[in-house]
Amino acid sequence: MLAATAAGLAALANAAPASTPPLPAQKTALKAVQQALTAHRIDATEAAAARGEITRATHLVRTLPSGRREHVLVALSELAAFSGKLTLPRTLALVGQLKANDDYFAMHYAPGDKTDIVDADGLVYRYFSGRCLEFHPLANFGALNARVAAQDAAGAQRLADALMARGVYQAGGGVAWEYLFSFAGGHAPWISGMAQAVAAQAFARTAALVPDEGPAYLRAAHAAFRTIPQHLLTSVPAGPWIKLYSFDSLVVLNAQLQAVISLQSYADAADDPEAATLAARMQSAAAATLARFDTGYWSLYSLPGERSPLDYQQFVVSLLKRLGPTDPRFASAATRFDAYDHQPPAFQLENGGLGSLRFWLSKPASVTITSAAGPAKRISLGDGWHTIALSEPTRAGAYPVHVSSVDWAGNHASFDALPLVRAAATAPKAKRVRSTAAVRPAAPPPVSIGAGLTDPSQAAVAQRAGLRLVRFGVAWPTAATAPDPGLVTALQRVPPGLGVVVELGAAPADDVGRAALDQYAVSLVQQVPSIRDVLLAPAPATSGVAAYAATLNSLRGALVTAGLAVATGPLLDGALTPKTTAPALGRALATIGTAPYVDVIGFRPAAVAAKNLWTLDNLPALTAALTQSLGAAPPVLVDGLVATPAVAAAAITGAACSTALAGIVLDTLATDLSVTAAAAAAQRGTVVCPGLAAGVDPSTLQFPTELTPPAAAQVALGCSRDCLYLVTLIRADGTPVVATRGTLVGGAAPAAVVLPRTTLKPGSYSIDVRLVARVNPGLVTRQTSELLTVG
Repeated sequence: MLAATAAGLAALANAAPASTPPLPAQKTALKAVQQALTAHRIDATEAAAARGEITRATHLVRTLPSGRREHVLVALSELAAFSGKLTLPRTLALVGQLKANDDYFAMHYAPGDKTDIVDADGLVYRYFSGRCLEFHPLANFGALNARVAAQDAAGAQRLADALMARGVYQAGGGVAWEYLFSFAGGHAPWISGMAQAVAAQAFARTAALVPDEGPAYLRAAHAAFRTIPQHLLTSVPAGPWIKLYSFDSLVVLNAQLQAVISLQSYADAADDPEAATLAARMQSAAAATLARFDTGYWSLYSLPGERSPLDYQQFVVSLLKRLGPTDPRFASAATRFDAYDHQPPAFQLENGGLGSLRFWLSKPASVTITSAAGPAKRISLGDGWHTIALSEPTRAGAYPVHVSSVDWAGNHASFDALPLVRAAATAPKAKRVRSTAAVRPAAPPPVSIGAGLTDPSQAAVAQRAGLRLVRFGVAWPTAATAPDPGLVTALQRVPPGLGVVVELGAAPADDVGRAALDQYAVSLVQQVPSIRDVLLAPAPATSGVAAYAATLNSLRGALVTAGLAVATGPLLDGALTPKTTAPALGRALATIGTAPYVDVIGFRPAAVAAKNLWTLDNLPALTAALTQSLGAAPPVLVDGLVATPAVAAAAITGAACSTALAGIVLDTLATDLSVTAAAAAAQRGTVVCPGLAAGVDPSTLQFPTELTPPAAAQVALGCSRDCLYLVTLIRADGTPVVATRGTLVGGAAPAAVVLPRTTLKPGSYSIDVRLVARVNPGLVTRQTSELLTVG
C-alpha cells in the first residue's frame, strides 16, 4: 500500500518552493524514516512512500484553513515522535494513520469526538477531540469480530492481514498492537490488555471463517494472547486482573469482563488450555470483586472510586448479561446495575447551617435549587453529602426551597426542603410574604414489621426486638357473640405501642352465624383497642370464594358501623390457587358490597416458588388482580413470611421501598440482628428508596392552648418516620417572629420542641409546624395552631 502511493506523492515534493523551510515535525519525521531505512527496518519502496505522505501532510498543514490543518499536524507529529524507534509494523501503522488524516482533513473539518472512519483495508481510525484520527487497536479488533459475525470472509481476511502487518513483537514473546498517541499520563507507544484479548478472539474466529489462512491467523491469535501473561496483568486480592493500559495498574471493571469473555472465546476456538485457565481465574477474581464496583445506586468505572460514565455503565451491564447465563453472580449484578440506569436520584437531608441546604445524593446528577430568597443554583454533583450555601433572605418571611435533579441517564427526582426563615427580630420590617407550601394529602405511614405469636406473653420480647406488630390467631367459637374474658385479658396485656393483628378463624354457615360472628368481632375490638387489623381466616380456595366474601362483607360492615378504627380484610394464601382465587374474591366482593370493599389484604406467600404458587416476588400480580376486580388494590399486609434471617431482612428492606405494602408479619418471632436492624430502618423510614418521595405526618402534635410571655412557647411533636422539623411562631399577618429547627426519630416518644424566648407585643399569634422526611423526602407537611392571643 505504501509503494502504491509513492509516485502520486512525488509531485507534491517537487512542487514545494525551495525557499520554504521545513516544518520541525516534517524534518523530524523524515529523519525517522531515514534512520529506519539505514537500519534496514524498512526498504527503499516503503521509505519513499513514507516520505511522500510526509510531504503531502506538510503541504496540507501549510494550505488548509485553521480547524483542519491542526489535526494533520498532530498526525505528522506523532510519526515524528517515533524518531529512532520506527520498525516496519510501526511505519505501516503511522504512515497509514497519517494518510487517513490527510485524506479526511483535505476535505472535512473535525468530526464529533470518538467518530470512527475506515480505510480501504477496513482499518479503523478514531477521532479524539483536539487531536487527530488515531489508529485504534480495540476498535479495529472489534471491527474484525463484526466482519466475522457478518460472515464477510473477504472483508475479514483483508482487515486481518492489515492488522497482522501492524503487530509489534514484544520482548519475552508475543505480538502487540500499539496505541500511537500519549494518553492519561502514558507515553506512546502503549498497549492494552483488553485490546490484546479481543485481538486473540478476533484472529481465532477469523481462522474458522477463512480456513485457507487459518494456521496463520491462529498463530496471530496465540501471539496476541502471549503478550497478556507476559506484560498485561496486575492483581487484586481475589486474583489476576487485566491491565487496560500497559503504563499503569488501574483496576477497570469493563476491561476485566471483556477480557474474560474474549479469552474464553479464544481458548475454546484455539484449544488453548493456558488461556482457558487464565480466563477462569480472571472470572473468579471479577466475581469476587464485583461488590467493590457497586455503590448501591451506580457502578464504578475503576477502583478505588471513579464513577462510570453512562456509556460505560451500560457497556458493563451488557458484559454482565453475557456472563450471567453460566454464572449467577454476574446475572444478579446485571440486574442491579441495569436498574441503576432507570432509578432516579435519591436524597437524604440533614439540618445545615444558617442559610444552607445539606443533603446526601445517591448518584452523580445535576441538581437545581430554587428559592424565592435568591437566584436558582444549578450544580453538577457527585454522590455523597453536600452542603450548599443559599442566598439568605433580607426580608422577614418563610421562603420555600425546591430541589430538582436529573442523573446522567436522564432520570428525574424532586422534593421540597424546609423553607428558609427570616424572623422579624433579625430583619428589617417588611411587607408580608405569603407561604407557597404545597398542600398534600395525609402521608402513608412507614411499613410496619411484626411477628406471629402463640402467646401474648411473648409480646414484650417482640417489642424489645423493635417490632411494631404482633399477630395472634383467634378461633371463633361457633355461634359465640362475645369473646372469652380470658382471651380479652391476655390480649390487653400486649404492651402499649404494639399493634395487634388478629387472624379471626371463622366459617359461619349462614346469615345467623355471620351475625353472631359480627357481634363477636365488634366486642373483641372494643375491648382490645390495640387491634389494628382483622383478617378473616382461613384463606379460601377458589371454590369457597362466594361464602367467604359474604362473611367478610358482613364482618367489615359491622366493624365500620360500630365506628371502630380497624382495618378489615381477607387472607389470601400464595400456596392455595392464588392466580384464580384472588380475582374471583375481588369479583365476589364487588358484586355484594360497596367500595371500599376491604381495608387491607392479608397475603401469606408460598414458601418456595413453583408453578401456580405466589411468593413475595408475585406481589405485583396480586395487586394487579385486585386492582382489576376492585378498581383499586388496598394495601397488602404480608402475613406469615417464612424465611431465613438473611431472606427476611432483604424482604423487609424491600418492603420499605414498596408503596403497595403496609407491613410484613414474620410467621414466627425472630430476634436475629440482621432482621431487627432491617426492621428498625424500615419502620423509621431510613431505607434509601430511589423513586420514592415520602411524606411525613406528625404521630403526635400538641400545640399550647395559650402563650404566656416571657415563658417560651413549646409544642409536643413526634414523627411517623425520621423527619426534619421547622417550628415557627408567626404573627397574625404571617410574619415569622422566632423559629427553631431539628431532627426527630420516626416512631420515638414525642419531644418537647421549645421556641426561643422573645418579647411579644399584644396581638394574635399562631405556631406553624413544617415537617419533611429525612430520607426520600417529598413534599413538606404543614400544620398550624389556632390563633393564640397575647395581652
